Amino acid sequence: MLRVALKGLARRKLRASLTAVAVILGVAMISGTFILTDTIESAFDTVFTVAYKKTDVVVTGKSAISSSGEEGERADNTPSFSESLLATVRALPGVAEAQGAVESRAQLVGRNGKVIATGGAPGLGYSVHATGSQRFNPLELVRGRWPVSANEVAIDANTAERDHYTVGQEIGVIARGPEMHLRIAGIAKIGGVSSIGGATMAIFNFPVAQRLFDKVGELDSIYIADRPSYSAAAVVHEIQPVLPANAQVRTGQAEAQRRTEMTGEILSVLRDFLLAFAGIALFVGSFVIANTLSITIAQRTRELATLRTLGATRRQVLRSVLAEALVIGALAAVVGLFLGLALAKGLNSVFVSLGIDLPQASTIFATRTVLVSLLVGIGVTVLAALRPAVRATRVPPIAAVREGAVLPEGRLAQSGSGGALFTLACALAIMLFGLFASSLSTGSRLLGIGLGAIGVFIAVAMLAKTLVPPLAGVLGWP
Repeated sequence: MLRVALKGLARRKLRASLTAVAVILGVAMISGTFILTDTIESAFDTVFTVAYKKTDVVVTGKSAISSSGEEGERADNTPSFSESLLATVRALPGVAEAQGAVESRAQLVGRNGKVIATGGAPGLGYSVHATGSQRFNPLELVRGRWPVSANEVAIDANTAERDHYTVGQEIGVIARGPEMHLRIAGIAKIGGVSSIGGATMAIFNFPVAQRLFDKVGELDSIYIADRPSYSAAAVVHEIQPVLPANAQVRTGQAEAQRRTEMTGEILSVLRDFLLAFAGIALFVGSFVIANTLSITIAQRTRELATLRTLGATRRQVLRSVLAEALVIGALAAVVGLFLGLALAKGLNSVFVSLGIDLPQASTIFATRTVLVSLLVGIGVTVLAALRPAVRATRVPPIAAVREGAVLPEGRLAQSGSGGALFTLACALAIMLFGLFASSLSTGSRLLGIGLGAIGVFIAVAMLAKTLVPPLAGVLGWP
């Protein structure tokens, strides 16, 4: 029976290919979504890993009230603390080296007098110690040198390439005051990533940054290297008693992980949004698959009846139809999986064209992406084929000798349009409730609208037998 199924599939190449398209599109959306978001998440992970690669312990500001619900934590705008803490930390036995830093928002201004910004991405301002150890500096010079004087700045390589700036030219900078025109001393990048997205970087010498950011005598963070005989955890324990109330301490690894998780929460929203479209594509595709296989089985009524006459059991007929679906689903899922690679690049290009330029690193093709794409693609195809396959088992052997033999009607067809109208009414009620109910949360509202839309789709499919003949007559008349 498997051989019969495969030969039958080979005879219907065009129809099988068209059936597979529905699965390919849905699987490509799933694969592309995972590849895109995994790649962006990897880029952020690389940024933070590089930033704290040579930092064993880090001291940062701590808010009294958290916007995320966790006491002492806030994703942005954390308070600065006194620079005097740096000397106290350096004096501790477990500290081999410590260096302070400040950061804030600093926007670059182009030659046209407008702020250089892409898709609302921030303008980041950093401090560097132009002389001395660069151990804690996560930035790499591409050209030039680190800024030294108050009239110098270093900018990120992306901005320099995109807007054609080079070392020695002037660029506008807005920190916490009026626009300044500074000479570009150097061009830098964060190691490990090809792009930081639409964000720009303005990098100043440390004392200059303190003045420009209105943080003279203050620090936003202290980067610490421990002595060989101390562990990072031991230094954290040593620093905690000397911290003021508005500061906190973590290991460098823990701080990198925390920042990665914060960006991961944002990316999960993008991932869920794109996966919702993939789910819609697969849901619609399942109807296409079921309808196509139903037509195929209806056309093969006498063929299936002949197989029954020659001794094929219902179970064998069921397996043969499901085998066709399995082959179609497997091939479509593999094609969709690799098509997702191209789709991920396309989605990123769409985001860039919309002004949403996200950080980029090398493409991540995770095992999870492969497994989910294949399982969903094959699973949806086989499930969509299940009802037509069951109908195929109901073909009586006597149909082999009848001219114009047809499949027996299923239970849904026998129920008439009453069930379809009831389903349609319930679906519309759920959708309207989701749209207009005042006490629902956003998640519940979207769920109600989504379930209602799915119900409407199912009801229309149930009414197809009634709607299609007159519609086909109207559309077919020209």
